[in-house]
Amino acid sequence: MNYPDFFDSIAPIQMEDPLAQQLGAVSDGIFTYHYLDLVKLAGHSCPTVAGAWIMCDRGLKKLYGDATPVRGEIKIEMSGALDEGVEGVIAQCISLITGAANEGGFKGLGANYGRNNRLFFGCDINGEVRLTRLDNGQTVTMNYDPSSVPFHPQIGPLMQKIGQGTLEADEKVFFAAEWQNRVKKILTTPEQWGKLVTFV
Repeated sequence: MNYPDFFDSIAPIQMEDPLAQQLGAVSDGIFTYHYLDLVKLAGHSCPTVAGAWIMCDRGLKKLYGDATPVRGEIKIEMSGALDEGVEGVIAQCISLITGAANEGGFKGLGANYGRNNRLFFGCDINGEVRLTRLDNGQTVTMNYDPSSVPFHPQIGPLMQKIGQGTLEADEKVFFAAEWQNRVKKILTTPEQWGKLVTFV
């Protein structure tokens, strides 16, 4: 599988998953997630998927510090509705890493290891996304704004041509390269993540 080299330069996120260990899926209970995992889930790499990655990374570090976050013990609250804008995409990406699911998620083994009823939309929170540790109630609320890393000026007109089905072969190559160039700028400069994702 061929994909942009910069995907592999992004530091992975490690999660401890007690359910995976209990059921023998992973002997040490540790899952390692890479940005490519989110790309596979969404079917594409874009500023939204990149933002979900950064929010997850920064949010989990805020909640757990140097400790390994526990998958399945985190609640996700989204301010927007499920069908509003890119709310669903962001939620799916964060859900993959944290294990949080809506009412259709895994219901657990008895009273343990449940993953359902941990993902909610249309919540009255003072930001875009809120993560909550279910073991101690600690929360972190975040907003994501990638406007400080603009697209190449030709991206807009080319997107119109994509919608019309009139993009030429050389334009397809240019569009793909510049699209991922913006994602690369977002993801490979962690020193600006504090500007892209803010805590509220």
